[in-house]
Amino acid sequence: MTCSYRFISEHRAVFGVSRLCRILRVRRPGFYEWVAAAPVRAERAEADERLGAEITEVHAGHQGA
Repeated sequence: MTCSYRFISEHRAVFGVSRLCRILRVRRPGFYEWVAAAPVRAERAEADERLGAEITEVHAGHQGA
């Protein structure tokens, strides 16, 4: 589903959201919900990145154990 929404987002200026949603068989309101949730996804990705860096640091500090 996310790939469909990403595709729609990238091509909506050319083909229009309604047409792309119909062709890809996804809900138009679902697409707009996905767009509205973009800031939350970005925040979560940033938090995951920070956590990954912290885990790597702790892992290296304990000789890989």
